[in-house]
Amino acid sequence: MGNSRQALRQVESACYYYARVIAGENNNMQWRIVLLAIVLTSLSACSIQLGIPRTNGAFIDAVEGKTFEPIDTLDPRNAMVYIYRPDSEWGYEEVQAPTVFVDGQQLFGLKSGGYEWLELHGGTYDIYSRRPMGVLFLKTVFQLPLEVEGGKTYYFRYSELNPVVIEEIADEPEKYVQDGPLQQVPEAFALREIKHLRLDEPGVYFGGVGYEEPRWAPFWTYDDKDTVSKK
Repeated sequence: MGNSRQALRQVESACYYYARVIAGENNNMQWRIVLLAIVLTSLSACSIQLGIPRTNGAFIDAVEGKTFEPIDTLDPRNAMVYIYRPDSEWGYEEVQAPTVFVDGQQLFGLKSGGYEWLELHGGTYDIYSRRPMGVLFLKTVFQLPLEVEGGKTYYFRYSELNPVVIEEIADEPEKYVQDGPLQQVPEAFALREIKHLRLDEPGVYFGGVGYEEPRWAPFWTYDDKDTVSKK
């Protein structure tokens, strides 16, 4: 994991500089070619899957799905995670939405005014989001270890402009994790906000790196019938 993150930082640095070159801060064509080569080399050295941005921002493609409805997990021993983004004027001017990854796997974009759901086996996951520019991801917006227990539901709020003061809305604020614009919030608080938001992309069942199944898969996701809460 340490080598992957170091490679990721190298990619970020190269991409930022290359973006400035493209923007015109350095108009020397030879430098553009050299910087492009650096980016490609960094990408090839990175051991995690970076993916390609595929979610337009609300400015181009506003969320049009159904308003929030809680759903049951495919397997009752799994955890359900909702990630939502309250609408904002700035968010609706976004051309490309930040993309959410879990354990290096690209899952979905997160538009202003929308929400997504994620079904997970009990355990700990590396969840993070990267902001795209064109066909590259340039910046890590948040990154944190996500620990979930089977049978429980979690709510995460994404807001770059209007974060909440967790001490004001939670009885035990120390139990809620956050990084950057992503904050875990209590269910009662989340339901008041998320009920007005719409599902943008189909939810994701994530069984681990390299293993994904659609929600409708008619089978249990564990090999045995024992209750599983953590890996």
